[in-house]
Amino acid sequence: MNSTKTGRTKLRIGLATLALLSGMNQSPLASSQPGRELELTVELDGAAQSRSTAPRFRVALRNVADHDLILNLGFVLANGRWQYPNAVALTIVDALGKARHFDLIGPGAVAGRIDPLIVPLPAGSAFSLSVDLDKYWAAELKEFEYKLGRGSYTVEARFRGKSVSSQEANLDAKGIALMPYWTGTVTSNRLQFVIDK
Repeated sequence: MNSTKTGRTKLRIGLATLALLSGMNQSPLASSQPGRELELTVELDGAAQSRSTAPRFRVALRNVADHDLILNLGFVLANGRWQYPNAVALTIVDALGKARHFDLIGPGAVAGRIDPLIVPLPAGSAFSLSVDLDKYWAAELKEFEYKLGRGSYTVEARFRGKSVSSQEANLDAKGIALMPYWTGTVTSNRLQFVIDK
């Protein structure tokens, strides 16, 4: 075994298999529907793959409307030092057809200020974030430490947009509750990927 791989199991995504399967994946643009203002896509993040023991993805939110949007992606702590985009969740389906819903793992406790994670999205622009499955859990099924084994999977991202209420806005930032947030749910393309470890 290569010495760089000792000490921890490295995840390898079967690139040859992915190349064959990429033609079977739904096109990211196919998730767009007439009248939609927001489009969501998910793809493998190959550049970040070597830094993680689990698959890493890049999720992008694109404003396909003719006007600007404001998104509430989650929350921040310590005046923005730690950011939790928990409005983006994942659904992963294994080779047996079992679906698992994955949510971002939040802080164990909060003893200070919490602010909304607000992202302005001008018309025609996009915002993307890296999604590391090591930072997500299948809490709904109580599989808190579930790890993906060898096999073929599909992943789909979902963004739930909601407004910021006046109760959620801190006293020194009450004006953020007046912003016209994009509300609703948008679902991404389904991306097929293979784990070979």
